[in-house]
Parts: sequence; structure tokens; C-alpha cells
Amino acid sequence: MVAIKPSILPVYLPDLVTRRMCATAHLDAGFAREVIEEYAEDGLNAVGPALGVNLVAVVRHARLAEERGIARDRKLAALLGLLLALLVSGGALLATGNGTLGLACLAASATVLPGAWLVVFRNGWAARSMALALRDDLSPPQSLAPPLPAQLERRLDDLKRVNIIPYHADAEARTPFVGSGWRISESVWAPVDVSRPAKGPAGQILKPVPFDVCDLHHHLAQRLPGVTGLGNLKADSRLYVRGLHVVDLGPEVLPDPLRQPLAVIPDALVQEGADKPGGGMETYLSLRAFSGGGKVVVSVHLRAQLHWPQLSWEVAAYVLPPLGERFDEPPWLAGTRARLKARTAAHAVHATSEALLRSWSRLGGRSWHRALRRRRLTRLRKEIRKDYGRYDYGARSSLREQASAWSRMGYSELRDAQIYFKSIVQATLTCTESFLTEHHIDASDLRSQRQQIIREQVFNFNGVIHGGVQAGSENQMTVNGPVPPPGGGTGAGGPSPEGGPPAPGN
Repeated sequence: MVAIKPSILPVYLPDLVTRRMCATAHLDAGFAREVIEEYAEDGLNAVGPALGVNLVAVVRHARLAEERGIARDRKLAALLGLLLALLVSGGALLATGNGTLGLACLAASATVLPGAWLVVFRNGWAARSMALALRDDLSPPQSLAPPLPAQLERRLDDLKRVNIIPYHADAEARTPFVGSGWRISESVWAPVDVSRPAKGPAGQILKPVPFDVCDLHHHLAQRLPGVTGLGNLKADSRLYVRGLHVVDLGPEVLPDPLRQPLAVIPDALVQEGADKPGGGMETYLSLRAFSGGGKVVVSVHLRAQLHWPQLSWEVAAYVLPPLGERFDEPPWLAGTRARLKARTAAHAVHATSEALLRSWSRLGGRSWHRALRRRRLTRLRKEIRKDYGRYDYGARSSLREQASAWSRMGYSELRDAQIYFKSIVQATLTCTESFLTEHHIDASDLRSQRQQIIREQVFNFNGVIHGGVQAGSENQMTVNGPVPPPGGGTGAGGPSPEGGPPAPGN
């Protein structure tokens, strides 16, 4: 017999979303500016977690793209000044009868436009070459751009390990779980009695082992990835805090009231939020499952509530859809490098005049925008010095959330989201039962409710529903459809709840 080797199907790169964001930063100056304002410039508010995104890579490429654009505009501004000087000088010399020198000035002015074309072409080719490299080069995307200042990179690295998420009052109107995306399900499971001791193999009554909510959360964090079978499942405990209450946590969270709150805080505070939640401060076990390439992220936030002898679970599930149209690879990137270079040259011919004439206004606009931002921060800091307890330090959204578009949820994305969600629900029940058994507690109440809980953990993917939370049977709450996150329409790409942001021009 002849062995037939099965074909190997192509798969998404694990950092696909990061690569597309990095490439968009080079092709869309507006997106690069939004990234830098959010993560690299002075500010007061916390930032939402960018799930599945390498922020160091994205900010590196955004900074590189903006510096390239500034360098282009400065060269064009100098050429525009030279052009005006030559034209004025030539006209003045001709008017005074110095025709030879005047004509020489006018002739020299004709060389400015080709020079400007060369500047525009080189800038465009550098940007498009980098977009190609991010698509074709398998090196880590952050290695393709120069490093950022060490302090900034450390702060971005902290966001990978974030264990506190302050949320703004604007976000709380829809969900405190900023950065998690579209809400698909919310429920509070019916409580189970955990006061009855279990029986041993010989029928003897076992002595229950005391436990608290932190013990249960820790057990699930350790066991869930293996029980679900989802190899890319990540689990962390995170303290969610109302932005107005951040100051109440003191210097361990807000060492400087005139700066952003920290992203990583002592574990003791996180554990306290699980065992003894305070006003507007609660710790959740946050689980994230990623589809191929990180195109879709399913987040499930679990919080055990132990009111002795009753134990119940709060379960909130969210989906981050694929990136919107703004982050699609432009069709003109297809083809050979020679063809792309020819397209870039042709595009530069059409774009040079406008780029040259608007160079001064672009440079001035950047300075004006930054001055407004600094003025606003200065005013806010003056107000904080008087009574900083009133300032809301919470995040409104996140880079990944704002870049998503529910309209991109195709069949496979919807299927994967449902599988991940149901797998996590079943694994949560399994791990809770094993935890109670290990602590010599009778888990019969939980087993009797298992099928009902699984059956009721459903959600409707027929479209975005603006609201629609209703009470179900057996103390169950469900959401009739995916509810969009707060802040859609602004930020890093701004999808409306129904679709993605507009695509950039060539």
C-alpha cells in the first residue's frame, strides 16, 4: 500500500490581530495618533485591557509611523517655503528689470515639485513596505520597529499582567468589564447548600474542610484550562473598581493623584476584593479564550458569592468580534513588490501637490492638538489638587474593543464563541464540584442543578440587541442578544454597534 500524506491546511498566525493593527498604523495616520495618545502620552485615566494584542509592538509601530509622517511634513514644509521664496524672488527680480536672475529663480522653483514627489514616494514606500513585512515576515512584529523608551515599555508590559481595572461611570452604564466587548450572557446561578458534609467510601461522615471565595477562585484558575480542553484559555483574578473610588485604595493603586493608576497592584488587595468586596470594588476570575489568530476573544467573568451556607456563581460572558474594515489589508497590497512600488509611485504623483500645500497646516494642526490636550490635562490637575477624590480615573473602553465590528462575526466565529462559552460553563460546574468534594462537602445540590444550568446558558447571535436583559426561571438571568460595549464609535477605529469603522484611503 502507498501511504498518502494528508495535506496541511494553512492556519492563522497567532499574532494576526497584532500584525493587522501594526500594519494599519503605517497606512492610517489617524489610527497611529490614537494609539500614541492612548498608550504613549501623558494622561490621567486607566486604559482598558487590549485582549490578545501585543501593545509593545503596536505602540512601537505607531510611533515609527508618526515619526516618519512628521519627518515627511517637515521636509515638505521646507520645500514649500523654498518654493514660495523662489516664486516671490523671481517675480520681484523680473519686476525690477533683473530678468536673467528672475528667470533663474523661476526655473529653480520648477525643481521643487519633483523633490516633493520624491519625499512623498519614499514615505509611502516605507509605510507600504513595512505593511508587507508585517504580513510576510514571521519575525515577532515588535522586532520590526525600534524600541520605545524603557519606562514606557515597562508600563506597557505591566498591562499584560494587569490585575486591577478601574471602569468609568460612562462604561458602567452598560458593563464594568471594559475591554471585553459585546455582552452575550449574564446570569446568577441558583445557590447551592454547602453546609452538608460528604460521606466517605465506607459511608462515614467526613469532616468538612473550611474554605473561602479566594480558595475557590484559585482552584478554578488552576483547573479550568485543563478541564475545558481549550489550550489557549487564560485565567486571572482581577479587581474591578469604579473609577471614582480609585482614590480610596490609597498609594498602592494611585501613588500620584496627578498620574494614571497602576495596572498591577498587590495580590492582597485583589484577594480582599474576592473575599470581602467593598463599595464598587469586586474581584472576578476573568477567563479569556482566543480563536485562531485571536480574531475572536470570548471572556467569561466569574464571581463566587458565599453567604453561608449558600454558594452561588455570578457569570458574565462577552465576545470581542474580529477587527473592523479599517484593519483589512488593502487590495492594492496584493502582487509583487515591483508592482506595489509602481502603484506607490503613481499614487505619489496624484498626492504630491496636496501633501505639499497642506504640510504647514498638518504640522500646525499637530502642535495645536497637543497644546489643547496639555491645556486640558493642566486644568484637570488643578481641579484634582483641590479635591482629587472627585475625579473618575476609570477606563471607558480599550483599543481592541473599539477596533472590533460585530458585523464581522461569521459562521465559524459564532460557532467558536458558543463552543468556548459552553465549555467554560461546563468546566466551571465540574471544577466547583471537584472543589466541594475535595473539601468533604456534599455536592448533590450542584449535581442536581447541573443540567438545568447548562441548558439555560444560551444566547442569541441573531444580531445586536440594545438591551434586552430579562429574568428567567430558577433565579436565572439571561440576555436576549449581544449588547454592544460602551463608547462604540470613538477611539481607536470606532465601530458602531452594527459594523466596522470606515476604511482608509490609498
